Amino acid sequence: MFITMMKNHRFFFSKVLTGGGVVHSTIILEWVCTMKLEKFKEKNNKRKLVIIFTVCCIMLLTGVFLYTSYAVFTEEKEFNVINGEYQDPGDIYFAYYVDGNITRTMPTQGSGYQLDEEQSNCTNGVVPSWDYATWTFEGNYSNYDATDYTRTKCNLYFVKTKNVSTVLGNLSVYTYTPDFTKSACDDVACESHEKGIFETTDDDGTTYYYRGSVENNYVSFAGYYWRIIRINGDGTIRIIYDGTVAHPNGESSTDRQVGTSQFNSTYTDNMYVGYMYTSGNAHGFGTSSIIKTANDNFYSSNLASYASYIDTNAGFCGDRSTLNLQSGVGTNTVTTYNKGYLRVSTSSPSLTCENASDYYTVSSSNKGNKALTYPVGLITADEVMLSGSSGGIFDGSYNYQKTTPSSYLRTGNTFWTMTPAGGYYPFGGAGWNAYVFFVSTSGYVDDYGTGIAFGLRPVLNLKADVTVTGDGTMSNPYRIS
Repeated sequence: MFITMMKNHRFFFSKVLTGGGVVHSTIILEWVCTMKLEKFKEKNNKRKLVIIFTVCCIMLLTGVFLYTSYAVFTEEKEFNVINGEYQDPGDIYFAYYVDGNITRTMPTQGSGYQLDEEQSNCTNGVVPSWDYATWTFEGNYSNYDATDYTRTKCNLYFVKTKNVSTVLGNLSVYTYTPDFTKSACDDVACESHEKGIFETTDDDGTTYYYRGSVENNYVSFAGYYWRIIRINGDGTIRIIYDGTVAHPNGESSTDRQVGTSQFNSTYTDNMYVGYMYTSGNAHGFGTSSIIKTANDNFYSSNLASYASYIDTNAGFCGDRSTLNLQSGVGTNTVTTYNKGYLRVSTSSPSLTCENASDYYTVSSSNKGNKALTYPVGLITADEVMLSGSSGGIFDGSYNYQKTTPSSYLRTGNTFWTMTPAGGYYPFGGAGWNAYVFFVSTSGYVDDYGTGIAFGLRPVLNLKADVTVTGDGTMSNPYRIS
């Protein structure tokens, strides 16, 4: 029985003793050693399988990486060279972006697209440009260095622009709609590097707004420096206060605001989200807010003598239209979400004002509520998003919006917008508050209770028929006469 079992395990006996059927100890030792060998072989096979599996995974991941790195790139070996001598750049791969969307196909000549050299970039120190006559890529290889990369990869951004005639002269305007879920500025913290003038519509027609880290929207007016937000649909120029001296984009300075102010004295009622308000009325304008009073005081003390340059027909939208339609919204402490809340959270800015009672104008205007004493207001959250601050989740302690360190609007200080968010219990927070949107020290849009003091940055509309000199740069700002 014992011998049969051993044969089944492939053992061979060197010596067997009779008499009692006792097996020599060497046989048992050989059996034990052979069992260990069997186990070792089994473990070794498993180890081989693990190694093979690991190698396969590495090869697969490498393939995926190479595919994602080059799948959208197309190889090009014929190209023009700027600045004469250069090292051999080897293979050059291009990825084309048309209106912000990646593609393997570049736009055709005569389609109205042009290369955005501000956004376009290449590896290995190559600087891209475009030959419009031959519709081919040009590369400046004077700083070419392939120490780190053997292949040169270029991301080429094509955008459509048109020339428009405005009070500021002829302007080159991008005609596509940006992705407002992405922040736009020159800084690496921004997801998009869009920079320039774009178009959309407002209540008066086509409006042209400045987006990204623009450096050509400086205005010197009434002894102060301002930045152009947009050219309104009626041709007037909307500007925001930016200090007693010209400040570069993203510079942190309290000079870029007119002190600080509460939006309203408290945050215990929905009425306090209004630039003007009436108790128990969702769209009232019987009483001036704290910040409106501060804005009026600045105007009367510093701008009244320049009234002939300031438009009195265009207004300022403090949109209090609501999302929820149950009884009592917008009054007392009934939970209320204003439509600005939806536009910011979904990154969907709009420059139309739903209710005439929320469009603040002076008495001589032919539109709006005619409730203002002076033609001065605040920027809207929608205009902040258009400028390059992304929308997204903002409520309470859950804020996932992107910073815009080099935005032309960022001052390093918090400052109020004119756009109500509503009256509600915030996510991650405790206690009901009346909320209005503000711009943070990092440049993103957020909500806060109206009782806190944030920066005041007055906004004006200059007439469409003013005479303008200068080129809008920091050293040669537009001057109004």
